[in-house]
Amino acid sequence: MRKPGLWEIAVRAEGDSLVRQQKVQQCTDAGTDAVLLMAVVPGQADCHESSIREREGRYDVRTVCYVHDNRVEAHVQLSGSFSTAYEGRFDVKYARPVRHNPGPTRFEGRWLGACTAGMRPGDMVLPNGVTLRIAQRRGQREGREGYSPRGDGGAKAGP
Repeated sequence: MRKPGLWEIAVRAEGDSLVRQQKVQQCTDAGTDAVLLMAVVPGQADCHESSIREREGRYDVRTVCYVHDNRVEAHVQLSGSFSTAYEGRFDVKYARPVRHNPGPTRFEGRWLGACTAGMRPGDMVLPNGVTLRIAQRRGQREGREGYSPRGDGGAKAGP
């Protein structure tokens, strides 16, 4: 779990992708961190399987999710202190091709301090300034029987 507060995450695709570096900000606490940590990875809205393996301070996360009935398999690797900074890489594979798949993508997170005025735990601010209430949107979906944002029946996930 990351230290509660405001995190800035820089995301950039590897290789020849047209996707340039983008930065988002996330306001986290103990109740929202697992959902927000994976929010930078595409296709993590309707997950049915997840596994997390830790080895020597490095985490390997695999998920199987669905976006409009398209199976999405994500592989995420994370490392760092999670109190001040962390880094990682993800790769997402779709069962049916999608228009804009950036391919392997790197990300770096750094703790900025307390959340800014007006932000609530579970909020994510996009590069264009729009605030998404990630935890609130996921909480609304949890009302469906058997739904878990981590695909594990509600067990704690993530570093």
